[in-house]
Amino acid sequence: MENIIKEEPRRRTTIYLSDIHVKNADYFQPASTMISSSNTHETEIHVDKFHQTEDNDNEKIELTTLNNHFENYLNKIKILANININLRHEIVNILQTYMGHMKEEKQNDNNNNSNSSEIEFNNLRRQLNNELQKLISIQTRLQRADYDTKYYKNKVKLFSKSNQYEIIQQQLNVNLYELNLLKEQFEKQQESLLSYKRQYNEYMLKLIEYTNEYNKIAYERMQNENSLYTLNEQLLFEHEYSKKCQEEFEQLEKIQYDLNNEFNKTEFKKIIEKIRQDYESYNEIQVSELELFYKTKIDLMQNNFQENESENHSEEIKHLEEQNQSLEKKLKQLKNELHHISEQNQQQYELSYNEYHQLQIQVSDIESLILDLRNNTIQLSSEINTYRCLLTNLVSSFQQTNKPSSHRQQTNNIIFHFRNGLLYVRI
Repeated sequence: MENIIKEEPRRRTTIYLSDIHVKNADYFQPASTMISSSNTHETEIHVDKFHQTEDNDNEKIELTTLNNHFENYLNKIKILANININLRHEIVNILQTYMGHMKEEKQNDNNNNSNSSEIEFNNLRRQLNNELQKLISIQTRLQRADYDTKYYKNKVKLFSKSNQYEIIQQQLNVNLYELNLLKEQFEKQQESLLSYKRQYNEYMLKLIEYTNEYNKIAYERMQNENSLYTLNEQLLFEHEYSKKCQEEFEQLEKIQYDLNNEFNKTEFKKIIEKIRQDYESYNEIQVSELELFYKTKIDLMQNNFQENESENHSEEIKHLEEQNQSLEKKLKQLKNELHHISEQNQQQYELSYNEYHQLQIQVSDIESLILDLRNNTIQLSSEINTYRCLLTNLVSSFQQTNKPSSHRQQTNNIIFHFRNGLLYVRI
């Protein structure tokens, strides 16, 4: 019987340790050390004990009741430990999600609402850390209570008399009272955690609302900026259009002035004089080059002749005479070519003079065309001004009724086309 009584608490302690999940071993490192010390203590206590055998029946009954109470107590502690582990996981997940949201808020939100929400979340985080510290302290107390129960359980086996059992029962009652207090504290902390979760959800909903409002404000701001950009583009387009019209009008006046005053009087004369000068300079250059060439040839021939007078004079003389004859022929040919070139120059001069008269006739025709074009431009400018006034009135009416998106509207054979904030008209 004594051996049976000795084996029961050992079996119960091993069941308690095996029920603890392996992944949560880091949370119960102090408990493992305490349980190992309790096991060593039990092995020391159980050596040469339980020698008395009086009142075995009463002891069995009391031990069974105590064992039942301890079983219930251990089961409750297991349940509380599992609940505590689940709460730890939930707190870790909440902290991870909270930190992720906080990082996103730090990158995106720069408003006063986000700053206030960050302060509130930091306060909640501090409260959660405090609650975690309290939970850890409660766990240590629970583990200490477990160790005390095991220790007192072993002492119950050592005592054989009823007075000793009564003392142990009183101690158990005290421990149970402490456990009940711990349970109440645990429930209160669990309720506080639930309230913190609710507050966290409420703050998250508020953050979502603030982000939606911020996105709406940003969208409206972008729309306003786009409308301002389109208006600026319209203004720039009108300024550039007016500048180009003025520049074209000034260019037409300049062209007419140049054609009337300068081009007809000076340009053709200068061109003809330049052509004459070029031909004369070209002829002079050719004549000078030929003279230099023949002089060099004659000098070389004279030098060669003087050097080689003693050798074959007759053959060289003949050869030189032939060369002289050939050179004379070349001179005649060159003279003929020069005469022919001079005749060609005269013909080209006559042709250029005829072209000059034709160009004068064409210039007179162009002047008449320019006058017609000026009259037409004046008429067109007056018509453009009238159309511009009409278009400004129509644009003001269209902007009141229509959006700035690209669409078309046709009234009285006039097509208006809006694109990117600009108005295009087809008549």
